[in-house]
Amino acid sequence: MFGLSVALTTPFSQGGAIDSDLMVSHSKRVLENGADSITLFGTTGEGASLAQTEKRKTLKTIINADILPRQIIAAVMTSSLQDVVLQCIEYHELGVNRILLAPPFFFKNLNFEGVLNWYSAVFRALKPHKIQFILYHIPQLTMVPIEPKLISALQEEFGSEMVFGVKDSTGNLEGTLEFLKNKDLMVAVGDERTLADAMCHGASGAICGMSNIFTNELAEIINTKAHNPMVNKMTDLIVQAPVTAGVKALLAIKSNEKNWLNVRSPLEVSPQAHQLLLKNAL
Repeated sequence: MFGLSVALTTPFSQGGAIDSDLMVSHSKRVLENGADSITLFGTTGEGASLAQTEKRKTLKTIINADILPRQIIAAVMTSSLQDVVLQCIEYHELGVNRILLAPPFFFKNLNFEGVLNWYSAVFRALKPHKIQFILYHIPQLTMVPIEPKLISALQEEFGSEMVFGVKDSTGNLEGTLEFLKNKDLMVAVGDERTLADAMCHGASGAICGMSNIFTNELAEIINTKAHNPMVNKMTDLIVQAPVTAGVKALLAIKSNEKNWLNVRSPLEVSPQAHQLLLKNAL
């Protein structure tokens, strides 16, 4: 069982810097309320908009605040093979040994061999470090799908200890079921609305954004394998506008902490109409 990993959103001050104090307190809150781990610098965390120096500093701050490295997954999202290796080594040196790794996303219409060769080169370079990788399947953003046959080929060469899992963020249960045919693969769901059904078919848990707000409820879905109508309804409302800003708006409403509204360019603050919709629903 992988359990619940909160795809942690990144708070910013009014000046645009990462609000480290709020990030630490939020990390502790979700871990105390049912989360098994936190995933930093992913889509919900605006990782593509953060400098690597910021990520390293923030990660060190979180660890120094007595959050264990084994409770942390770091997302790596860059098309540069060399940058992937350097970032993973930086995280490994801080004790973080689980990486959520997106595919190379800049060039489109990649063939299977190109993606396979890229991942193989990454894993070959990092094999001595004993890092566990979760492949990030979010083709609606990367335009590069993670295919089950890609995972099988990588596991054949590098083993299921290194090619540990996949995060399926498509919201397509049929696709999740294809991943679940691989019994040596940890399958985590990214869309809260398919989580209960996926758990019933053998999924291992979730890495999801709504757990920033509904940590207990998402942990309960994983444990009971039962739908939560409230979570499904709120997720339906969140996806009616840009999702990352919507998650932050909902968190700001629930926590009464306005800094959660802040996003980093090129994203924009959730529209007032959407904030009102979320507030009334909450």
